[in-house]
Amino acid sequence: MSAVINIEKLKKDRLSDDIIAKLFYHIVFSEKISNEDLELFKWYGVYAKDSLQEAFSLRIPINLGELGLKELKEILKISKEFSNESLNILPCQKIEFEDIKLFNLPKIFNILKEVKLSSFFESSHSIKRVLTCPANRVDSTQIYDVEEIANKINDTFVANKNFFNLPNSLQISISGYEEGCDIGFTPDISFNATKDESGKIVFAVKILDINIGYINASKIIHTTRAIANIYKDFGPRDEKSENSFKDFIDSISLSVFVDILSSMLDFKFKSTLFINRSEIPRKPRMGINKSSQDGFSYVGCKVKNSKISSKNFEIFINSLEKSEATKIKLTHKANIIILDVPSKNAQNLVEELSSIGFEAKS
Repeated sequence: MSAVINIEKLKKDRLSDDIIAKLFYHIVFSEKISNEDLELFKWYGVYAKDSLQEAFSLRIPINLGELGLKELKEILKISKEFSNESLNILPCQKIEFEDIKLFNLPKIFNILKEVKLSSFFESSHSIKRVLTCPANRVDSTQIYDVEEIANKINDTFVANKNFFNLPNSLQISISGYEEGCDIGFTPDISFNATKDESGKIVFAVKILDINIGYINASKIIHTTRAIANIYKDFGPRDEKSENSFKDFIDSISLSVFVDILSSMLDFKFKSTLFINRSEIPRKPRMGINKSSQDGFSYVGCKVKNSKISSKNFEIFINSLEKSEATKIKLTHKANIIILDVPSKNAQNLVEELSSIGFEAKS
């Protein structure tokens, strides 16, 4: 379908406000949706599931992958009332509802809004929500807690209309581990915490996993903005190719890109003066793990089936409450980390969750 659509023309002709207006127009008047509008609706997480447009799916990107009990209960409510009593956990920290009727979307959007969740900019040629390590803040082996920086990146760039018309999407990751996180693919830009020769925390800047130097935490936003502007202004916009960030770097070479980037910044990257101890990305740990918070554990659960019934999801929430846990994180590979289980309750929780296909084995 999208092969015959001029994406560049769509982006120039439509603003984000136009897309939501179009969506609500079709909800009210029930007219057949054009291929162009179906493509636009994907940017708001709405996907047609059949040619008759009788069923749709809705994908919700979760900021930093984190959900509390309140959010989990509203997700359960949507799955019960509008999504055929099921939901899907997707890679890259997303939730999906299937078998949605278009006329129910306003109700779903309102429920999501109450708990500050949104499908907006789930898929578009813009800066995606930053990816972080699921065990950030609770793993005592990390060098730096990156949550504050990650939130600043999201607040600055996600849904920022200045970056609404990139050649393609731009994915950033930030990690409190020197070796970064195993997110299942190579992000366009990575910032990994490490220590320099004096023991000061700095961040390795990686373009497509190639280290180009080191910066202080305070320079991450400036660096990201400069990279995004270069990609927006000089990136390829050929309708016959993906126009990915990798395509752009391959076309001009990394060294030329770094020269352009350096010319746009009022500071210099620190040279590579030291060697990483490990180049193997950190994987989220399954099973029961000691938390950095005294008296608590975090529990990694491998989800056997990404499609979860509302019944099992409700059992999951009830088990969390029973064990006095209050928040989880979705991993990049569609598993779950329970962040704050009192250690005395961890083993019982693990045993309960195994009955619904959540395996917490280290």
